[in-house]
Amino acid sequence: MSIRVRAACLCIRDSKVVLMKKIIPTYFNFNNLTPPGGGVELHETLESACIREINEETGLIIRSPKMIGVVSYISHTNDSHAVTFFFMTTDVSGNLTTKEPEKHIPVWVELSSIRSNEAVPEYYKKIIDKSIYDNDFFNARFEWIKPDGKFIWSFEE
Repeated sequence: MSIRVRAACLCIRDSKVVLMKKIIPTYFNFNNLTPPGGGVELHETLESACIREINEETGLIIRSPKMIGVVSYISHTNDSHAVTFFFMTTDVSGNLTTKEPEKHIPVWVELSSIRSNEAVPEYYKKIIDKSIYDNDFFNARFEWIKPDGKFIWSFEE
């Protein structure tokens, strides 16, 4: 088993954050809104991966992403492990574009509506709260447990 390294970003502009509506029915997070991001490529820095992934998924151009936390995604049901480094930036330009319509659709979401938005999972609400409002670095664990794939999540305090 190898551990995948990923980068994701909270892109903030005009009191809104970009989130991705997941549209593949078999995805764990189908119809949920999640931060954009993806895999780090060979010889790529985390920051470069973050900038590239945001552009590939949303069409936006970001600069100066700041690391805000890390999440370990651990699945005991399929023996996979990914570590995602989360970034945040307010240096966002360009127009939001759906570049992978078969997988997800990027949307601007008002920050003031995140807590009441049922499409945003509780664990991502906590990431957004800790990062934007508390200005805290976070370390989280999202885990799928055998035998039934039950999902649990926690934050190191």
